[in-house]
Amino acid sequence: MHQLTIPFAARSGAGLVEVTIERNEDPSRYGQVDGAAGFPICTATVDFELDGYNGLLGWVQTIGTKTSPDDDRRFEVDPLQVFEGLDLPYAFYGLNPVMFDAPYRSDRSVYLDWLAHAFLCVSPRHPMNKEVEAVVGFSWGFQMVEGEVLIGPVHLLQPDDWSGHLDTFSEAFPSWAFIAGHHW
Repeated sequence: MHQLTIPFAARSGAGLVEVTIERNEDPSRYGQVDGAAGFPICTATVDFELDGYNGLLGWVQTIGTKTSPDDDRRFEVDPLQVFEGLDLPYAFYGLNPVMFDAPYRSDRSVYLDWLAHAFLCVSPRHPMNKEVEAVVGFSWGFQMVEGEVLIGPVHLLQPDDWSGHLDTFSEAFPSWAFIAGHHW
């Protein structure tokens, strides 16, 4: 199991993100098929002191994969399938939103290096604006090598990591404004 506690500040309020990456030992518990056993489960919980509209936060995640060790990694937005086609960058949104992801692949014989960048975000000027700014981020992932699933550690991301994804976000959600990271 990998864990990380990340403090953050937004809209003059303070909060904590608790990230846990663990091996999926019981796929049925998470609504998955048996083949998902051994893959990672990521859960990120939020404890934020503000309530109401000022407490609204959202999770945005990108995924970068490599199908050979020599490939270049290209990141894409990773929305929940239920939101596919909607003009909504958030996978999870609300008061103290929990981010949950449990990726898996049915063919373990292929090489895969799977890396996620997850960002907790706010609309900085007004909670209901279509503006997105990250307040904190972390990376997590796994590799499939010769049939084995190797779960990587969780790492704190920096504001430049968020800024590096702005073109990807803007292309996927052109009616939203994505604001460069300046601190956290």
